[in-house]
Amino acid sequence: MPHLLCLDLGTSAAKAALLDLDGTVHLRAEAPYPTRHAADGTAEQDPRDWESAARAVIVELLEAAPAAKASGDGAAPAPVPDTAPDVEVAALVLTGQMQDLVPVPRSGAASIAILYSDTRAAAEAAELRAALAADGVSWDALTGNLQDATSCAAMHLRLLRAAPEQFADLQGVVFGPAGYLVARMGLGLWCDPTTAATTGLLEARTRDWSPAVARAAGLDPALLPALTGAAGQVVGHAGAEATALLGVPDGLPVVLAPGDAGATTCGIVGLAPGDAYVYLGTSGWLASVLPGAGTSPTGAQDAGGESDGEEPDGVESAGAGSAGEDSAGEGAAGEDPAGVSHHLALGASSATAEPPILRISALLSAGAAADWARQAVLDGADPGRADQLLEAREQERGRGPSGLLALPSIVGERFPVRDASLRGAVVGIDAGTRGIDLYAALLEGVAHGLAHALESEGDSSPRPLPVTGGGAASAPWLRILADVTGRPVRTVDGTDAALLGCALVAAEALGLDHALVPLGARQEAATIVPDPSAAAQHAALRPAHRALYDAAARVQRLR
Repeated sequence: MPHLLCLDLGTSAAKAALLDLDGTVHLRAEAPYPTRHAADGTAEQDPRDWESAARAVIVELLEAAPAAKASGDGAAPAPVPDTAPDVEVAALVLTGQMQDLVPVPRSGAASIAILYSDTRAAAEAAELRAALAADGVSWDALTGNLQDATSCAAMHLRLLRAAPEQFADLQGVVFGPAGYLVARMGLGLWCDPTTAATTGLLEARTRDWSPAVARAAGLDPALLPALTGAAGQVVGHAGAEATALLGVPDGLPVVLAPGDAGATTCGIVGLAPGDAYVYLGTSGWLASVLPGAGTSPTGAQDAGGESDGEEPDGVESAGAGSAGEDSAGEGAAGEDPAGVSHHLALGASSATAEPPILRISALLSAGAAADWARQAVLDGADPGRADQLLEAREQERGRGPSGLLALPSIVGERFPVRDASLRGAVVGIDAGTRGIDLYAALLEGVAHGLAHALESEGDSSPRPLPVTGGGAASAPWLRILADVTGRPVRTVDGTDAALLGCALVAAEALGLDHALVPLGARQEAATIVPDPSAAAQHAALRPAHRALYDAAARVQRLR
């Protein structure tokens, strides 16, 4: 029975799974690795830890799988009893965190990886911006994203000066652990378009590396990795180096999937234009797949974290507290001013398809705002108790607006404005306002932020909107989200989303006959439909809610 061995190298751990061609996960394994942080903004990992963690989870799965073998001519690991059906491993598929800088030596392992959340290169980012501007080039416009200290180009310039020994006898550079493992398997230097779009080195229009940015960063363009063209691409077959490094069978096809933001999106909704989902975790976002043709993205590159309970690594944290340009975003609802959304390239689904774009509109505080409100206005109630209070309130008053307008921006904001100094606000309190009303208003505020994102894309699709993350466990919040956005919603357990996304793109790349479908297409959860009256009332409040961001920003500047 063919299976796909999928590996996701996130911020904190390597996660692997064996999936069959129906999308069933048969075996899982996980191995952690450390991150070194320091007060100066350092965020580093040792690529040798990636290697050991990847080998540990792969060997664990192959040894546990019944008579695991490669689909090619490779040798199999030790078989288990013949009473179990054989597992034919069709490919090793890789995804992982994005926007890391990894110098790859010609021989041996790399010794340093600068992570997407490292903020030490603020001065270098400013220097790069000025150097490019002197040549008439807008770095942000060229790359389609707002660049800052977390740009790999800026990281490279800083590391080149601080530790030039890292670039001696260099094979090249890669931008995440997936590309690094491909290089260490002896398959050359590769990068997927999604990861490439997070680096500050990729031209948005041409979807190719920018020689101008590379040279300004002190990086020889010849050292940049080759770019894959498809959503998933076979970049080689395992040989002696791969077997020694990871324990995989000789001859096994190796597929490079999109970086984790793309793989997660693929696993939840797919990669066709019009696909979209909502994440409600500590932060929140709307991820949407948009047509690539004619698109001129001008959003913020906040590319870091993992998905479903964690942020995609390389999309969440860059930009928060870093050296980018903060703006209150004076545009009206329906606009996406520069520096607000981030736009990531996606590989084509076929040889003739126009490659799409992944647009992520992120709210800095979703679950974090809900957590704060439970502590501040509900006497420290846990989520279950807060839901009970919301249910009672709904029984008493019905579905509809709380009567308050709230911004959940307790630690700054990214969408629909990008302003690190913005703080939360509540308007409309009167003598009858209760704690549960304030809590409901904060949840509505998160939902309005996501509704602004839907409206800025012109997304009026009637299709149910999949929702994942810890906040999706709250039925009252889902009803609020449905009413505020005017869209049906339903929950999706995104635990294995990135791994399923890997399997989907690999099956297509290998031409396998499969029944894999995204999690959002499965009918496992009930759909919550908006209440028409409540939806109309919330829609009428949207312009006022959007104006509240600008008003709160002006007040903040006066403090």
